[in-house]
Amino acid sequence: MSLLNLTNDGLPNVLVVLYAAVARSRSTMSRDELLESVSPAGVVDDDGKMARQTLNRWTELGLFRDDGSAISLAQPPSREWRDEREFLASVRSAARRCALSEANNGDLWAHENAKAADLTRSLAWLLAQDVYRTTFSSLEDLELKQIADPEARLMRNDTRRNGLQVWGHFLGFVHQPGGGDIDPTTAVREVLNDCIQPGEDMPAVTLIERLAESLPVLDGGGWRRAVEARLSSQALPTMAEGQLSTSLSRALIGLLLEEELRFENRADVGSSIVFTGRDGLRSDYRYSWVRRAKPILGGKGR
Repeated sequence: MSLLNLTNDGLPNVLVVLYAAVARSRSTMSRDELLESVSPAGVVDDDGKMARQTLNRWTELGLFRDDGSAISLAQPPSREWRDEREFLASVRSAARRCALSEANNGDLWAHENAKAADLTRSLAWLLAQDVYRTTFSSLEDLELKQIADPEARLMRNDTRRNGLQVWGHFLGFVHQPGGGDIDPTTAVREVLNDCIQPGEDMPAVTLIERLAESLPVLDGGGWRRAVEARLSSQALPTMAEGQLSTSLSRALIGLLLEEELRFENRADVGSSIVFTGRDGLRSDYRYSWVRRAKPILGGKGR
């Protein structure tokens, strides 16, 4: 089965409804009770097929646990949500951790029983591209130039491309659900607490390394390196030392402009990072140190 096959393996909006029903239930629910609560018989057009397939898939991936008598969340939320926005971010984060985990990507190039590997390798490849010049309509042609091995190709048909657009957006790597800009800002923002705490500062290179651990489809991440190793030698431009991809640069520049992250240079730090913009390396965006802003209580400023 393929997570990118939306018809067979489910949709993000259905996943959100299932997750909400389980997380907010005051009592345990059996599988049948859960499906009936989110997809009542005679109400939905598909007789609950999409809800069943989404639950099956994400139970297999480990987001839900089914002990035969009740469905539960494999990892219960650590805190209450203040609003629907926080709730959606929590679901997205849980699904992203699950999809990108080693447990669900044992064979990154598997075609049968791939678990989440088809999504993971496609995201890693997508985020390696020039985000200013790559469109979803061009992905099939692009991979023909970059991936010589036909068994390793990702966008074999429109079904996979559509799945990548939908799940890429939901997981925070694509700006719009219909396949807009490649932009991992949402995903990066949502893992910041795992990488750098409010008020904490560190070498900029350390932040990049921690982001790669939390989101291994980004620069230097394990899944990203595995995919780049399968590309032709001329697929991607040569990068200078410390230069970041356009995708990660876009996210960090966005957080810089929002004043969530503050970058600077320190003479006593030997290593540095440099962002890549629309026209290539941005030498004016080279930094050796980063600090995360502290939130101001009672206001939006920092």
